[in-house]
Amino acid sequence: MRVANLAHQPQVISMDTEVSQEPPQHGGNIFSVFITSFSAAIVVAGGFGIVLQAGILAVARLGPGLAFLWVWSAINAALTLWLALWTFARSWHVERRLKAGLEVDEPKLSILANFRGS
Repeated sequence: MRVANLAHQPQVISMDTEVSQEPPQHGGNIFSVFITSFSAAIVVAGGFGIVLQAGILAVARLGPGLAFLWVWSAINAALTLWLALWTFARSWHVERRLKAGLEVDEPKLSILANFRGS
């Protein structure tokens, strides 16, 4: 069995140490930010609404009646709509901060605060 002696073989080590003079680009154009935010809102709020509505329908079949179904379906619709708007606003806010080169901040529950950027 032959063992190669690696100590005598030349090693080529190169490093790219040049730094780009252009500032890094984060985020995309307004259309891609809109599509990203809209998609996030659909996924998050849609999943929440569907799962909650399935639970409401299951409980309504056990006997509370039609009034229970309508009231809780309306509550579910309102919660789902708020979550969709909040998710869209939050995603929009985060994409704008990344495009400006800022770090992501702590989430706020206010939809308007996310749109204002405060």
